[in-house]
Amino acid sequence: MPDRSEPLHRWHDAAALASFTPYEVDGGSDRWAGGFAADGGQLEVITLVDGHEVSVETSRPASFLPPPAARRARLSHLLALHVLEAESEPTLPWSLTVEADDRTVTVDEDEHVAHGMRIAGDERWIGTVELGALSVTITTTSSAALRLRPCADTSSVPEFRGR
Repeated sequence: MPDRSEPLHRWHDAAALASFTPYEVDGGSDRWAGGFAADGGQLEVITLVDGHEVSVETSRPASFLPPPAARRARLSHLLALHVLEAESEPTLPWSLTVEADDRTVTVDEDEHVAHGMRIAGDERWIGTVELGALSVTITTTSSAALRLRPCADTSSVPEFRGR
């Protein structure tokens, strides 16, 4: 277990502090560690599925962040990815349409609705499903039906892609 007096700089240290088991995509050709909160309150596992990265971020919902604010945070993340990954410089004025896009995600053989959104004309989707006391946010450009499972052994998750 990491020394809590030292700053955390590694995903595996945060995973050791987590009081929950993170979720990951069931299947895929490659997986690796993504983002994390130093206190172990958020862990991301990224999996390559049919050539698309699928980010699965598991966290304990922040009690200070009401659901509408959490939805705005997800929208902000989606917009940031859209702008930062654009292939051309935006011409102003610039208009975007954000569309509701709920999808069914299978978790441990049970189907759950992931309430999500995407920008019209863009493949990227972000959606969240509440699983008990956990919030699981999925971000991907894949349109494939997704199956999630608990990541039974976080120590087996490579820290970087391709390792």
